Amino acid sequence: MGFGILGAARIAASALIPAIHKSTNARLVAVAARDGDRAAEYASQHGIPKAYGSYEQMLADPEVEAVYNPLPNSLHLPWTLKALEAGKHVLCEKPLALNAAEAEQMDQAAKTADRTLMEAFMYRFHPQIARSLELVRSDALGELRLIRASFSFPLERPADIRWVAALGGGALYDVGCYCVTLSRLFAHREPLAVRGWSDLTPPDHPGGGGVDHSFVGVLDFGDGLRSVFDCSFTQPFRQHVELVGERGSLVIPEPWLPGRRGSGGPTLHGQVAPSLIVNGQTEAQPAADQYQRMVEHFVRAARGQEPLRYPAAEAVRQMRVLDALYASARAGRTVQLG
Repeated sequence: MGFGILGAARIAASALIPAIHKSTNARLVAVAARDGDRAAEYASQHGIPKAYGSYEQMLADPEVEAVYNPLPNSLHLPWTLKALEAGKHVLCEKPLALNAAEAEQMDQAAKTADRTLMEAFMYRFHPQIARSLELVRSDALGELRLIRASFSFPLERPADIRWVAALGGGALYDVGCYCVTLSRLFAHREPLAVRGWSDLTPPDHPGGGGVDHSFVGVLDFGDGLRSVFDCSFTQPFRQHVELVGERGSLVIPEPWLPGRRGSGGPTLHGQVAPSLIVNGQTEAQPAADQYQRMVEHFVRAARGQEPLRYPAAEAVRQMRVLDALYASARAGRTVQLG
């Protein structure tokens, strides 16, 4: 399947481009940027045959069958809709949209166009997550009672778009969303209520202020199961998940980026064999390229060769929880979801 990339983004260079190059069923066709020279330079650096000076030109290319959208969060909706209208399948970076209403619009557009749309949560495709789900659902820990999740790193570039509220910046959107989706995945149901607390950048911040640089949340799934998570742009690199049952516990030391133990660690794309800690005992997991596995599954699903594991409707449910967490932080109270 021929892929085109919207924008000359760092995440594409470090993760998706190598994944597509390595995949067995996908190939890179084109990249588009608003600056034609930038697109040409990016294409040359990353072995991409075609470079376009506008997104519209790339979407008109019949050789581009699927589009990867790593644009700023505020541009996920308009350019995903344009790609779907052009008959392209879309793999869109997280969060899929800025709110549930936008996500629903994207989901409906994909159905209308009869195209595949998926949110790019790569961690879900690593074997360690499949093994963790197997352990939890086989009752190896007993009834699940508590989920703890953390994801933080120091965002030290003042001009980074993730500091800009109008572009969909914020720690919850960027890294907290991983904690939320994993909590929902292991709970195997949606939260009934949420409570969120945010720390915002000041008005004199280079990004304009008002962006959550840190966020702490609690998800209440009912029946005695809660998730507590934290995320931040102003703390050291941390990634951690703990699942606590009535009889045992499971720790995923490197849930999101296996092998990356700090800001100076291996690249996002390194294949590393992680370990789980099951009831205090270490259990080695196989090395895998979670990005490559995500791309290959997406292509097979788009080709009709297997069901899409995480359809856009799943991303709509995810956005409803993020909406509620932001609403809770603003209002200073618990928000009910169900």
